[in-house]
Amino acid sequence: MKKIKALVIAPYPGLKQLANTLAKEQTLFDITVRQGDLEEAIPIAKQFEKEGYDLIISRGGTARLLREHTSLPVIEIQVSGYDILRTLTLVKDYNTGFHLIGFPNICQGFVSVSNLLQINIPHTIIHSQEEVRQAVQTAKAGGARIIIGDTITYKTAEEYGLQGILITSGKESLLEAFEQARQTYDIIENMTKKVQAYAQLLQRTKEPIIIYDQQGIIQLANPSFKKMLPAIDEEDMKGSSVYTYLPFLKHIDTHSNQKTEAQETSHMITINGQMIEVNKGSLELAQGSKQYYLRFSTQLNHSNGKHAISIMTTTPAISSFSQILGTSQAIKNVIEQGQSLAQQTGPIALYGENGTGKKTLAGIIHSSGLQQEGDFLLIRINHDSQEAMERLIQLLGNIDLGTLAIQGIECLAINKQEKITAAIETKKCQVIFIFTESPLDLLQKKKLSPELAKQVKKRQIRLPSLKEHLEDLNEYIRMFIAQYNVKFGKQIVGIRDQALNLLYEHSWPGNLSELSDVIAKAVHSATGEYIDQNDLVPHLQAIDHCGDLEKVPIDLNKPLAEIEKDIITRVLQEENMNQTRAAQRLGINRSTLWRKLK
Repeated sequence: MKKIKALVIAPYPGLKQLANTLAKEQTLFDITVRQGDLEEAIPIAKQFEKEGYDLIISRGGTARLLREHTSLPVIEIQVSGYDILRTLTLVKDYNTGFHLIGFPNICQGFVSVSNLLQINIPHTIIHSQEEVRQAVQTAKAGGARIIIGDTITYKTAEEYGLQGILITSGKESLLEAFEQARQTYDIIENMTKKVQAYAQLLQRTKEPIIIYDQQGIIQLANPSFKKMLPAIDEEDMKGSSVYTYLPFLKHIDTHSNQKTEAQETSHMITINGQMIEVNKGSLELAQGSKQYYLRFSTQLNHSNGKHAISIMTTTPAISSFSQILGTSQAIKNVIEQGQSLAQQTGPIALYGENGTGKKTLAGIIHSSGLQQEGDFLLIRINHDSQEAMERLIQLLGNIDLGTLAIQGIECLAINKQEKITAAIETKKCQVIFIFTESPLDLLQKKKLSPELAKQVKKRQIRLPSLKEHLEDLNEYIRMFIAQYNVKFGKQIVGIRDQALNLLYEHSWPGNLSELSDVIAKAVHSATGEYIDQNDLVPHLQAIDHCGDLEKVPIDLNKPLAEIEKDIITRVLQEENMNQTRAAQRLGINRSTLWRKLK
């Protein structure tokens, strides 16, 4: 049977001697005894804590101080009735004035027993060791010549030329401390076994789970969660801030209230391009404290393999117009229009090619506008369905403050768009529609309802393609290098002229998103301090290859597996290599998509 490893720290020599004597009789313990009073005891405790001891036994002020500096349980040797009687018997016949100075537990016990014995003992109750010196001075000024108390009181009295009498602990007090230590160890051991069992269960479950406290400090993250974030697969996350890995969570936690905390809430988020459902709940702990858990589900159940609408509460990537890079006139126009519309009410339309930053601009308008105190929701409608219309109308009915950035409204039938338009007219929240084509073009193609087009006619911004403001390219490149230096732990300081020329010559069909992806791969693969041609060429060629595929019809005479691969590659290119959107269009999940591409 494993013995309890206990450290006894004795504040005075007599207690050390008694502890060593009694330790030999304790068959359940492996006891080490050291002498140390108050601050002297702290390094002793820390040393034995590192050596794997289970608990500490000490006395008085030393025990209380140790509790502040060690994570081990500290058992306090109490002053027993026998200890008080021994001391009273010793001092009762003294003719010289004496005074008791001690913490409440000591003084109260002494006063109770002395009253029974009809012995009058002047006393001063202290609550911290810093009060001892003043208490001794006051007692001396009052005529006391003998000071009764704990170790620090005893020593301080001698400093002031007074006689000190130390309240010593007898055998019965130390034996009681050993018994309390045994009981404490048994309770902790049983709790530890339960915690280990629960922890193993969480570690083995396939569902990604993370638990964090009220300060956002991670208490547990199971392997399934770490696999969901490959960049930190081997990192020990315990003790880190959850917001470092899940920045969107700061927004959700900030807007939580007692009503929502009492139940499990569901949120849609995107991690590494994959749409994930997150369920957040709270765990009630002792003394009113709480911890929170997140359960992640990537297996979204939709009958057609592709959900009709996805809703994600998020925090805008950037929140101010001053953070928008670029000095070209095209970008200045966007900033000027955005600043104006942010202070207006009524639906807004943002349109432009894929990757031009429409969602980013929507986030800035939200953060700078009249709805900044509410949630920022990114909503994507993937195909025409009654479900998508009803959920969107329900959402509009539940939100009075905040911004809804809606992408894909043109996927819905005109009659459904009209119902949504009617619902918007009565709401105070900000609605921002995101299109790749202009509202006018969509109206002419009968993809957009006339009423909706009318709503956004005077409040729309066109975001230019990257090739329309290439004078900003260098600035974007430097920004992306700085970002990915942080992500990949690199120290890239710039880009060689020949490599820069390659980027200027590229057509950039995916605009800023494509540029970001290319620079990320270049920074990750670069071995020198500068990005050179060799770091860029493979990634640019891959993009050009996808572009060429679009011009070539799929050869239906190939084997079925190759035709399937060509279709997947084509859809990936059309979605700017966004794996999640490509998988959604094809009605498969991401793992199936990449398995078929191998």
